Amino acid sequence: MRELRIQAEEAKRLKSDTAFQQFVQDVRETQMSIFAGSEASELDVREEAHAILRALNQIEMQLEAAIAAERILDRKQRN
Repeated sequence: MRELRIQAEEAKRLKSDTAFQQFVQDVRETQMSIFAGSEASELDVREEAHAILRALNQIEMQLEAAIAAERILDRKQRN
């Protein structure tokens, strides 16, 4: 339970950190540009850009999941 709360607090800190959010946005925009600007024959370039975008999405989902888990724990403890 304590570990869950620590993870949730770290996730909240990262989500509110403007430098972290800007870094993620910069990486996302760069990869989207690479994806969109690739030639038809550059399948490997598109696949790598797509994989990085999916990884960024996964990071964001993990942060949300940690925060949601704490909310669920709080609701259970109130009941």
